[in-house]
Amino acid sequence: MRVISIKFKEKDYLDFHKIANESGLTPEEKIHKIIEYYLIIERNRKKFTQKTLG
Repeated sequence: MRVISIKFKEKDYLDFHKIANESGLTPEEKIHKIIEYYLIIERNRKKFTQKTLG
């Protein structure tokens, strides 16, 4: 496992914390979900591109 460190401005962190709480998640869990969604989108985009070329 790798560790990623992110620096937020205070206001940005408070806004993100509020958004995460509204989802019933901690900020760390919300970031994890965002990364999971991004990976799914990118993997599917690559599969689609390969199918259209192949």
